[in-house]
Amino acid sequence: MKTPPFTRLAAIALLFPLVTSIQTATASEPLTTIPAILDSMEGHAEDIVDTLLAKNATASHQLYDQLGQEMQQLRQRVTSDPADERRSRELMMAYSWMRVIDIEITDKSWLEAAVGANQLTGMIIQTSHFPTLMQRDVAWLDYLGREIELLTMEDPKANADLLAVRQITLDHTWNRISRDLIKDFRNKPLVERGNSLLMKIEHAKKPARTIALAKKLLDFVDQVEKRE
Repeated sequence: MKTPPFTRLAAIALLFPLVTSIQTATASEPLTTIPAILDSMEGHAEDIVDTLLAKNATASHQLYDQLGQEMQQLRQRVTSDPADERRSRELMMAYSWMRVIDIEITDKSWLEAAVGANQLTGMIIQTSHFPTLMQRDVAWLDYLGREIELLTMEDPKANADLLAVRQITLDHTWNRISRDLIKDFRNKPLVERGNSLLMKIEHAKKPARTIALAKKLLDFVDQVEKRE
């Protein structure tokens, strides 16, 4: 049985010196700031999850190349300030997840690659600065929805403990979002739909049901984003 990406990361992180020179086919237009690079990377990391689940090798390789270009741009800006140890650690972790994605794509392990790509998304969200806590929480809710979907698809029994932790985090994140949304009474129907959806996810018994509800959560997050 394949070792999940979560377990493999510890070993792959040791390969960091070997992967800091990711090569790409074409150069993209350089982004000017670290926040701009991270924002672009988050979008591409989300997109590659979808192409990987669709087993679209061409689109996945293209998105991986774009992420590689952005990693190079990020590395140039981070290494220009060697005193910023936090950014250096974040860069190393990003390269580690890129390595996971690369290995799994090469093995045609599409689901495992998607799990790795979503972890890259989560790391970027944690690293990024958001103007408001609400915006960060909505981005995190989106990550958690994909996380629950992917971990359930991968192996709901082996990932049971991790899924339980993600469920707790999902509840806490939604509680903060809903408290902010309900300040405008017009958002009450949206909050009620969110409360109902999260309760259904928590009490879902069958993996297929959990996956279907997680997909609905991702659609719901799009509605919340329009109300920010």
